[in-house]
Amino acid sequence: MNKLHHPCREILYINDIQSIDITANGERSYASSDAYTLIICLHGQGVLEWGQETLSLAEGDICIQPPGRELKLHARDGAPLKGWRIAYDSYVRQDQGMPVKPAITRHEWLTVQAIKPLTDLCDSLHHTFSMEQPNGYSIQSEFYRLMAYIEDSRLSGDIEETTAEAIVRVSNFMQERIDQDFTRAELARMAGLSQGYFSRAFQEQLGITPTKFMMDLRIAKAKQMLLYGNSVKDTAAQVGIEDEFYFSRKFKQHAGLSPVSYLKSRRRNIASVSEPISGSLLALQLLPKAAAFYPTHTKYAQMLHLHANEAGIGQSWHKNVEMLQNAAPELIFCTDFLSYEAQNDLEQVAPVIRVPWLETDWREQLLLVAEATDYRKEGEQWLDEYERKADRISRKIRQIWGSATINICRITEQEYRIYGDRNAGAVLYQDLRISATHELKQVDVYTTVNEQDLSAYDADALIIMVDPSPKAAMAWRSLQSSKVWQTMNAVKKRNIYEIGTEKLFEYSAWSHDRSLSFFAELFGKR
Repeated sequence: MNKLHHPCREILYINDIQSIDITANGERSYASSDAYTLIICLHGQGVLEWGQETLSLAEGDICIQPPGRELKLHARDGAPLKGWRIAYDSYVRQDQGMPVKPAITRHEWLTVQAIKPLTDLCDSLHHTFSMEQPNGYSIQSEFYRLMAYIEDSRLSGDIEETTAEAIVRVSNFMQERIDQDFTRAELARMAGLSQGYFSRAFQEQLGITPTKFMMDLRIAKAKQMLLYGNSVKDTAAQVGIEDEFYFSRKFKQHAGLSPVSYLKSRRRNIASVSEPISGSLLALQLLPKAAAFYPTHTKYAQMLHLHANEAGIGQSWHKNVEMLQNAAPELIFCTDFLSYEAQNDLEQVAPVIRVPWLETDWREQLLLVAEATDYRKEGEQWLDEYERKADRISRKIRQIWGSATINICRITEQEYRIYGDRNAGAVLYQDLRISATHELKQVDVYTTVNEQDLSAYDADALIIMVDPSPKAAMAWRSLQSSKVWQTMNAVKKRNIYEIGTEKLFEYSAWSHDRSLSFFAELFGKR
């Protein structure tokens, strides 16, 4: 594999920097010049052509082309191609005399793993280069910072990718794009292997062919979507199969049941009065006859929707008991947070399974529910897949952000809260292994800070949750206009992510899986 290599005696001089922003499936040509061309791909996938040769590009790929070549870039896979094109001169210092341009006739390339720092360096270079009164020394300094980062990446990444690593990388790519079709040739090219060897290596590594692997992914996703109330037609389209009849045939081949029959098979004459426990049932792909759900959970037309009432008091609780009496479930789930009086109300309807709340985490709660419904094996399989998904997303985020720190800040009417690795921070810090600026274990759930204290939590990125009240919104606007806010690192880098408070405070297997996907979308792209 060719790698970028800049001898320490090389002298560089930047001539120009232009953004690459090619629309989906579009292309752009570049005339030949007497300068070297540095192509940096930051988003999407594409192909670089020169003469009769081509080179596939993906996020993090960097390619140097020598002078005198006409280049053409193509965006692929229905997504735009974004990055930077930098023209520069290269000189080599001689033992004696003036520097001269070296005679390089081959292209060189590498892949940078941590894309976020690369993006920041390119943005900084472009900003300095585009100033009304540019400082030539500053421009050169920024350019050398970029090239030094690329060289450091080369030196730290000299180990060749093994075949097993290539197969894992391609399989992760497929899992992120189950709605797209890929030929064996395209997948083999991504892995850097011949088509025949790729198919053999894939089956040896994963025990399944690439075609069946993709179909299994699609059917698993389809099951989830059907349970969440999507129609067969919409489900088929979302997993990349436009013909719903073809989809139904494939679904029955893999699941042993038609989509409609599968839905019927997952309905159970059980009930849940606890939102977290209902989330465990959804994760197990079980549809209770009656349940209380978090507001963001999908509603089901053929299910009784109980009121969220963990305390078991008031008019809404009495209404729940009345609806359960009419539904006549065979089993009712609740947590031991529910009062004994309310539990006694439920026992007059059906046997009750009490799931410990404070003594167990959501993983243990899932397995307890799975045990009670004779789905222990499915519960263990779900957790195994969750860990694999978390690891895959964690690697993707760290590939883009490197060792960047991310803090979670909640803005209430009276105070600012910085979270640790419990509650709102559980998925981000525990499952995705992202770093914060503070010692997470020293924070019980959150620590309260004032405006001046925020400078001590100067992370590379901030997740902001603003309470849904006029006073909290006013506090958020006031903070944004403060001097402390304007000097924070995340603000300068424009790495502020404002989200709703509901996304991180739900606590169940289903909710945590949803949070994984949310963070993948939030931080897995630029």
